[in-house]
Amino acid sequence: MAAAGFEYTGKTLIDVATKSVGRTCLKDADILDVGCGVRFTMSIINKRIPIKSYTGIDVNQPMIEYLKNEVERRDDRFSFAHWNAQNDMYNPSGETLTKHSNLPTEGTFDVIWLFSVFTHLEPRDALLILKLLRQHIRPNGRLFFSAFIDDELDGFEDRVKESPLLHAYFGRKYMEHLIASAGWQVELFHDADPKSFIQHYVVCSAN
Repeated sequence: MAAAGFEYTGKTLIDVATKSVGRTCLKDADILDVGCGVRFTMSIINKRIPIKSYTGIDVNQPMIEYLKNEVERRDDRFSFAHWNAQNDMYNPSGETLTKHSNLPTEGTFDVIWLFSVFTHLEPRDALLILKLLRQHIRPNGRLFFSAFIDDELDGFEDRVKESPLLHAYFGRKYMEHLIASAGWQVELFHDADPKSFIQHYVVCSAN
């Protein structure tokens, strides 16, 4: 993916998400990106992708501070927030998620997406995040996320034992169970698409 260029892959992934959630463009959409990184901000700005607003949250505090200083204060379409959520791979010393946890941002959104986040989550956190995001979607909004899915797997498997949550795999039926338990309805369950630089991806609506 890196070899293809961050801006190109970012635009490709945004195009996949946009089409999958039933939109032709994002010019009228308020977007929440959980685990935002910098790829999509770069793509939106440098590829001139029209959006109404983009809110990015991430566990990487130095990166978020950079984005706030270099992007948010110069372009009022963008907003960024640090989320000190515990994750064995990316933020082992963070705060453990509970049913009382909140996102570090307020409001509701037309599109919520998570790229390469569920690929590094254990089931407990995956369910908590799904429930948490359910509170931030608008009535006609859509949730889009990618995940490692194995149709032959009954539940969950952390496949690289020496690197916790490097490759977190979910069985399809198990993932569907988590989605329904969090109050979502599956609209699309798509196979991995290497040409679009993405694993399996799911689109959900509020149930």
